[in-house]
Amino acid sequence: MRLFATSDLHSDYKENFNWLKQLSDTAYRDDALIVAGDVSDRLEIVRETLLLLRAKFRHVLFTPGNHELWVRGEPFDSIEKLKRILDLCEELDVTTRPLRLDDVWVVPLFSWYDGVFDSEKDERTARLSWVDFHVCKWPEDAAPLPDYFLRMNEPHLKTYDAPVVTFSHFIPRSDIFPPKEYLRFSWLESVSLCAGLDHQIRTLKSHTHVCGHTHTTFDLVIDGVRYIQNAVRYPRERTETSVPIKQI
Repeated sequence: MRLFATSDLHSDYKENFNWLKQLSDTAYRDDALIVAGDVSDRLEIVRETLLLLRAKFRHVLFTPGNHELWVRGEPFDSIEKLKRILDLCEELDVTTRPLRLDDVWVVPLFSWYDGVFDSEKDERTARLSWVDFHVCKWPEDAAPLPDYFLRMNEPHLKTYDAPVVTFSHFIPRSDIFPPKEYLRFSWLESVSLCAGLDHQIRTLKSHTHVCGHTHTTFDLVIDGVRYIQNAVRYPRERTETSVPIKQI
C-alpha cells in the first residue's frame, strides 16, 4: 500500500474539483491519501469531495483546516462546525483518528495557529484582512485556541508498534517558513504557526509530518523529521508542475 499526501484542495473552485476528478479511478484502489485540511467551508462540498476521493483510494485520512471552521449564516459556532465535520467523516468512512496501514501508523493532529504578531500594526492589518477573524465564531471555553485543539490530540500521544507519519493543517515550526521578504504578507507566520505541534510530533516519534495552509510546496528534513507540504492551492496559484497528490 502506498501513502500519498495533499492539502488545500479548495474544491469549491470548479477547476480544482475537476482536477481531482481526473485522478485515476483504478490506480490508487489499494492506496491511502492524507488530506491536510482546507477542502471547503461548505459542508456539501466537503461531502462531495471526500466521496470523490473515497471512490479512488482505499483509505482517506483528513484533519480540518481553517476554511472548514468558517460559519457564514449557520446557527452554530466553529466548534459545533468541527463536530459536524468529524461526524460527516465518520459517516463517509474518512479517517480522523490514528490508522494502522501495512507497515506504518498515520496519526492526524488537530491544530490552530498561535496568532502571535511581531507588531500591533501587523495584528491590526491581519484582523482586518484575514477572513478567519470575521467568519470563525468561538465559544468562550475554546480559548486559547491552540491549546484547545492540541488537547484533542492527547489521547493519541502514545507509543505505536510501527513507524509513525503525522499530519496537521497548520505549520509546526517557524524555520519551515521562507524569509519574510518572500512571503505574500509579512504576518503569514502569525496565522499559520502552531508551535506546540512540533512537541507532539516528536513525542510520537514521527519520521514524516505532512502539513498545509500556506499554499506552498516543500519537502525538507529538520532535526531528523521530514516535513512535507503539497498544496493544491487556488487555480490562479497553480503552475504547470503542480501535482494534486505526492507519494510519501
